[in-house]
Amino acid sequence: MMSVQPICRGCGQPIWGEYLNALGGQWHPEHFVCAGCHRPIRDASFLTYEGAPYHTDCYRNQILPRCAYCGKPMDKFMVDHWGTKYCRHHQDAYPSCVYCGRLVPPEQQEPGAEHIRCPVCRSTAITSAAEAKPIFSNLIRWVSSQGLTYNNLRLSLELHGRARLSQLLRERDQPHSLGVTTSTTYTQNGHVERTEVNGIAVLEGLPSTLFQGVTIHELGHVWLIVHGIQDLPIWAAEGFCEYLSYRYYMDMNTPESRYHALCIEQNKDRVYGDGFRHMRTLVDKYGFSRLLEILDTTKRLPSR
Repeated sequence: MMSVQPICRGCGQPIWGEYLNALGGQWHPEHFVCAGCHRPIRDASFLTYEGAPYHTDCYRNQILPRCAYCGKPMDKFMVDHWGTKYCRHHQDAYPSCVYCGRLVPPEQQEPGAEHIRCPVCRSTAITSAAEAKPIFSNLIRWVSSQGLTYNNLRLSLELHGRARLSQLLRERDQPHSLGVTTSTTYTQNGHVERTEVNGIAVLEGLPSTLFQGVTIHELGHVWLIVHGIQDLPIWAAEGFCEYLSYRYYMDMNTPESRYHALCIEQNKDRVYGDGFRHMRTLVDKYGFSRLLEILDTTKRLPSR
């Protein structure tokens, strides 16, 4: 009885003499080659990727992901929201961008900057009224399409540095924020007669998508003032405005807008986060248009 010769998986020919057993088959020694360098693998130490064998060094240099910050190949790594892979030790070594959470290594940091911004956020920063004006006009059109009207009020927007914005926030008795709606309240004999909107102020230098969401939030405050909805608890007013921003971000549907929408969803703050979630529950129950109608008519939130 004739013995059956093993067949080489590399060349498909019978093997006479020495051969290798690897990956579920037999090979001529010279045909069991690394998929990276195409040289024979002479020892038993090799790694596989997508079913192909690699020298350990070739696997490390060609297959392992490389750190986005130092360029080194990584066996274990971290991944941020944006899909950026990086060495674990960078997590504590580098600060995060205040706007998007990306790590910012020293060579990407702005000398003397008060807050850390990554190059991505810097590249779309809104720093002047000329940049903000056309965006602001588009945002007003969007909120109008959602059913928010302003009774022909002439809306204005200003950009301010952190010091001036902080001053305006303190004057309005508001917590730290990236924007503020300024208004003047007129009283007579201790009773409020009317409140007039002066304008919207937003922090200069915000990345474009965040700038838009913050401005939408403030346009929500303007709508509440214009329609005389002044007695909502703070969580309800901020929750309404956060929901409006969330609605805009989801409508925008870009990676940046989805990130900021997720931040709103996951915000644990009792005013902004819980307020948003309460408002979303009401929208799910009544619908957005109906909720606007109830607020405009009753000047208060419906019961859940």
